[in-house]
Amino acid sequence: MEFKLNEQQQLCQDIAKEFAEKVIRGHIEEVEENNKLPDGLYDKMRKAGLTGIPFAEEYGGMGLGHDCFVLAIEQLSMVHASTPISIIVSTMFMQAVNLFGSEEQKLRYIPECIDGESIGSFAFTEPGTGSDPKQLTTTYRDMGDHFLISGTKRFISNASYPGPIVVFANDAESGATTGFIFDKFCEGYSLSSPWKTVGGHGSPIYDVFLDSVKVPKENVLYRIGGGFTVLKGLIAYSKMALSANFVGILGNAYNLAVKYAKEKTHRKQPIAKFPTIQATIARIAGMYYSCRLLVYHLAEHANNPADPAAFAAESAMVKAHVSDTVAEAARLCMTVLGAYGLCEEYGVARCVRDALQAPLVEGVSDIQRVIFSGHTLFE
Repeated sequence: MEFKLNEQQQLCQDIAKEFAEKVIRGHIEEVEENNKLPDGLYDKMRKAGLTGIPFAEEYGGMGLGHDCFVLAIEQLSMVHASTPISIIVSTMFMQAVNLFGSEEQKLRYIPECIDGESIGSFAFTEPGTGSDPKQLTTTYRDMGDHFLISGTKRFISNASYPGPIVVFANDAESGATTGFIFDKFCEGYSLSSPWKTVGGHGSPIYDVFLDSVKVPKENVLYRIGGGFTVLKGLIAYSKMALSANFVGILGNAYNLAVKYAKEKTHRKQPIAKFPTIQATIARIAGMYYSCRLLVYHLAEHANNPADPAAFAAESAMVKAHVSDTVAEAARLCMTVLGAYGLCEEYGVARCVRDALQAPLVEGVSDIQRVIFSGHTLFE
């Protein structure tokens, strides 16, 4: 059992930490105010090597593992949680292609997303469902040499960036779920205004409207009727990546609480002298270190999951635990700062807003626990 980072892992962590401090930190106010990344920031992340960490060098990636990926995401998220969401979502598109795509699809889509020329998305959620493929109302029709896709997708990240998207739809006649790849902003693709959300500012989400979008036969991902298999395989990696994002928020909450406790004085002494402050910070620290180890272990498992179903169950359990923990840790951090925690200048309010979203995105926490228990108790 090894708890020390190897050379590659340490390098990825250091690169991401330096980039977050030197580049991202200076854009936080702008990103929060405008609810989007400033021009050129994503390209800077690409040039820093942050857009292709877990993918093979033959596709333009760094050829490193998911362990290195989550280390980088954690460091970026610790400075600003929503900035790396664009990388996470595009990476999940690439992961879908990497796991289930043909070699032609891999060579076409993965390099262009790593290069930053394109930013990927994936779209399953709809106004009437977030997890049940039988409830999908987006449909496809086989027109002989192509498919036509129509419907509405909800809460889609990266939807406003040019690039490819994986869309899940049901056969209009049989109901079979299939994943399709096509380019955003093709004919029939349009967007709503961005949703106004509590947190996650800088990573806006949209409704995507699909009006008879024409998709070539070769753009089926995996196989006809195999969409739920793709979704189950993909979502396990997505939960892992988001858990790393939440650990970054948790680390930020811990750092903010420690900093304030050391600097804020009461009768010429820092409030760190109070046992209640000490106990609260120790609780936050325990939350941070334990969740971080859970996510690191999950990432190691992701590098070579001998049992994909077990990995998916573990990913669901980790995501649920980290989600609920980060929300509680952010609240505790605010209690350390007292009334100052309500002020935007101290950074804790943003931390709380972002943490509140964690138990609700990519599957609510109780459903994730049911997924884990279903595998553990009945498989």
